[in-house]
Amino acid sequence: MTTPGPNLALEAPTTAERRALAQIADATGLLAVIAADHGDPLVEMLQAHGLPSDPAHQRAIKYDIVDTIGREASAVLLDPDVSVTHIVEEGALARDVGLLVRIEADGHVAGDDGLRQSQMIDGLGAAGARERGATAAKVMVFIRPDREDLDGHTARMVRDAIEDCRRHHLLCVIEAMTYRLDDESPETFAARRGELVRDSAVLLEACGAKLLKLEYPGDLAGCEAVSAAISTPWAVLSAGVDHEAFCGQLTDSLEGGAAGFIAGRSLWKESVGMPAAERRAFLDGTVRGRFEELLGILEAHGAPERGVTAWPRAS
Repeated sequence: MTTPGPNLALEAPTTAERRALAQIADATGLLAVIAADHGDPLVEMLQAHGLPSDPAHQRAIKYDIVDTIGREASAVLLDPDVSVTHIVEEGALARDVGLLVRIEADGHVAGDDGLRQSQMIDGLGAAGARERGATAAKVMVFIRPDREDLDGHTARMVRDAIEDCRRHHLLCVIEAMTYRLDDESPETFAARRGELVRDSAVLLEACGAKLLKLEYPGDLAGCEAVSAAISTPWAVLSAGVDHEAFCGQLTDSLEGGAAGFIAGRSLWKESVGMPAAERRAFLDGTVRGRFEELLGILEAHGAPERGVTAWPRAS
């Protein structure tokens, strides 16, 4: 795929989208978002600890995350079924913290071409996110931009989701997850990862995405390549790496043009296996310290002119 330079002629955000961008960012327009929208992955984590994985146990963990470090975030990302209604109604979500709600389904199905096909949650969509108090909706897609184009399943799904959100005056955040093909060696995939992240961003921007949640492209040069290829603001996701590793990735991403972070398991994953009181103390202590370190990196390396409220992004 040929990667163009920043397309400053892309359609700018609507008034509602601009307002949502401001509400999920900090005062400088940068993102400090905590992700706790995990469904199947959280179930697997609980089961690995030999713990109950029913909705009540998932909900308790997410409540504690939002009610502790979530109060210091610019926004939190939650699932639509297990946690968000309870957390909002119980007052754990601070009034000045934005709310992103996941509207894609867990997992994927296999297409006839062997590619992964992400799916939406049946009957939810932008209207369901709105009903749950969302500032923005989030849609994650598995994507291989070297094997897909604007006529493929992923692009059609993203365009439909963005249009659905626009009809309901809701910002749609698009998350891209690359993956290894069955006939591809781990070494080949690893060598191409940065290129795939960049080209995924290009394809999703062409679908109309106004904000992207992207994997770390591998190094500072990879981050710079992403920012050079798109005008859409992007945030780096943590993918559950250790906190120390994510600090380095965030530094590269910000220096390379990212508008902040959307981090989940790298912050709070150890708390999943803890009893309730111990979990709460760990979140209030260790995890709060981790989050404050990320905020320090954001302050030291972030640039407001690259924030999500600066549109179009300067080249």
